[in-house]
Amino acid sequence: MAKKQKVRFLVNPKSGGFFGARFNERMVKKYLDLNKFDYDIHVTKFAGHAIKLAQQSLIDKVDIIAVVGGDGTQNEVGQVIMNSPIKLASIPTGSGNANARKLQIPINIAHAIELINTGKVFKIDACLVNHQPFFMTAGLGYDGKVIQRFNQLKIRGVGAYVTSVLTTAFTYDLPTYTITLDDDSVIETKAFTVLMTSTGQLGYDVEFSHESILNDGIFEICIVKDFNRMRVPSMIQEAFFGDIASLDILERHACKKASIKCNTIENLQMDGDYKGSTNYIEVSIQKEALKFIVSKDFKL
Repeated sequence: MAKKQKVRFLVNPKSGGFFGARFNERMVKKYLDLNKFDYDIHVTKFAGHAIKLAQQSLIDKVDIIAVVGGDGTQNEVGQVIMNSPIKLASIPTGSGNANARKLQIPINIAHAIELINTGKVFKIDACLVNHQPFFMTAGLGYDGKVIQRFNQLKIRGVGAYVTSVLTTAFTYDLPTYTITLDDDSVIETKAFTVLMTSTGQLGYDVEFSHESILNDGIFEICIVKDFNRMRVPSMIQEAFFGDIASLDILERHACKKASIKCNTIENLQMDGDYKGSTNYIEVSIQKEALKFIVSKDFKL
């Protein structure tokens, strides 16, 4: 009989807020194939705790870390286990769940656990801002401000995100960005925000770039140019029910490295978590750095 693999469930109990999906050990016993896997469960107790638990998982030679949480918790684990033998399984209980949606991982907890039994390994790229990894999207400027506001709210979910968008849009002053791409071309422009992505996803199935490929060693810089703020409600509708990627306010550039300088100190978010403020970042990418478990039928 083949040796059982070890699955470690890392649970963020705050993920998704009050209305978030709920995970419990009974679901593991019911839906995980216990003939193939042993498991244990660890619960995060503070911001950054998932990093420490992932580091211990490397020492313990765990085969799979199943992240029961959102994009931020996946980021904490991913930055530790990238370029290692450990595979990451997503049990999405967050608000946006950008990676799960892009990788076609079920949002349903039971189905996501079952996927561990039958799934295959798919390697995705890791982007880095000032050498700190992210696996979906980072944003400097308005997008970072929205996430800062979002994190201050006591409620979570799409309603809280839209509230953050609306309360920020009408008062935000546009900074000027100087963006140097890997071909040494320079873009100088005022912009609402500058997004960097390998997936094109902001979460909630909001896709602002259809050109992004998860494993091609290239990321996209998406510049959101100035627009009439009265368009914000219609843009929100376009984001959730239409095709925001087709709007004329978006300008995209594909590259392998870039530097972005701003004339003011701006907010930064990475994978949906607020990361402070800065006026200069360097962005790069590592090809196929993180192993995800996806459906055996998954194709780009």
